Amino acid sequence: MQILARYIAVAYFRNLLLSASGLVVLLFFQSLITQVNDYSLAQRVIMTLYDVPGLWIMVAPPAVLMATILTLSALSKTNELVACYSIGIGIRQVMSVLFPIVFVFSCFSLVLQDRILPAVNEKKSVFYWREIKKRQDFFLDVKQEKIWYRSNRYIYHLQKFDPQQGRILGVGIYEFDDAFNIKEEMHADEAVFKNGTWELRSGRKTVFNPKTGFPESEPFVTRELVIKETPKDFKMIEKEVDRLRIKDLLRFIRSNRESGIDSRGLEVKLHSRFSLSFISIVMFLLAIPFSVSRGREGRMGRDLTIAFAITFFYWLSNSVSMSLGQNGALPPVAAAWSPTVIFGFFALYLLRGMKA
Repeated sequence: MQILARYIAVAYFRNLLLSASGLVVLLFFQSLITQVNDYSLAQRVIMTLYDVPGLWIMVAPPAVLMATILTLSALSKTNELVACYSIGIGIRQVMSVLFPIVFVFSCFSLVLQDRILPAVNEKKSVFYWREIKKRQDFFLDVKQEKIWYRSNRYIYHLQKFDPQQGRILGVGIYEFDDAFNIKEEMHADEAVFKNGTWELRSGRKTVFNPKTGFPESEPFVTRELVIKETPKDFKMIEKEVDRLRIKDLLRFIRSNRESGIDSRGLEVKLHSRFSLSFISIVMFLLAIPFSVSRGREGRMGRDLTIAFAITFFYWLSNSVSMSLGQNGALPPVAAAWSPTVIFGFFALYLLRGMKA
């Protein structure tokens, strides 16, 4: 049994790596072609290379599906499965050999999301702002829940951005002279984008008198803030959560809740990290009934078509469910896990009718 298990495991692992690598290469060139044409070829290649870990996570479920079909279909076509049945080794024993590989592969996807992907996304963000947008003065740190950037003699500190209402919570503006001595600072509870400009509300302005050196402070109810960024520009912060590890994302969600910011979209992203990692197990279970039926001759193409069809319907249902969760129509947990649970029950239903 050990020799047979090793033989099946090696064949499956080889098919899994080939399937995953092939899909990553296809998506790599597809992403490279669809990159913004305003970028140079070198910039597009670098931006796409930063996407590779994310592509690997994306292709993990269909790769498992394809590898399972390729392996079991090949064993069935050459009557090796029949030989296994004849010596008392059923499909459940074969599954017990392959399942640990799929489980480790799913865990690897989760670790890749939590450990590798945030660091890669941070490097991609730095490259985008520094090399492509030429914004050497822009720095964004979502982990510390702060946005800092500099423009001429001003440094802006924005604590939080509410994408639903298009407002900034907690604003600090610091003006410096040519010798980088602070001249003036303003703090406000919030800034609201109104009539094409930002309006500061409930704040205080402090001017540092160059003669006396003492600060002179006065409160204000409203004041105009002149910066070129609009709410649309600040919505990039939603994308920056991909740079956060799971523990940091939990802290960021908790902080947003305390500030009264709608965090449903972030919660959906949090739960989807787990559901997307372990959908590979469901895909493995779904592939088995389509791979071991009788009369395998000439059916490999049909099996692969079924694999791509299952993958398409899963991603379609997942996209719809995620959108419903972000819009508040579904709770975040239900939005992230519903497609995985539904496809999982469907796989179990198909497996029920199979002989052991």
